[in-house]
Amino acid sequence: MKHLIDEIEERPYLCEDCKHFIKGITCRAFDIIPLNVFENPEGHTSVIPGQNGDYVFETDKPRDTMRVYRDGGEEPTE
Repeated sequence: MKHLIDEIEERPYLCEDCKHFIKGITCRAFDIIPLNVFENPEGHTSVIPGQNGDYVFETDKPRDTMRVYRDGGEEPTE
């Protein structure tokens, strides 16, 4: 019988967690946030050509966590 491993995992930050986020798909850096930034806002650590100003991802929010269950493989035999 297989068993599950119960773990606490840190949730990645979202654009909404950035202090420059405005609403929807808009922030101070972009009128429309590019998909590559939206999918990985923590990767926006330097100015991208075409963005407004010199805004990059910054947050003062603590990172959220979530409970995940992973397949632990076969149940250990005693």
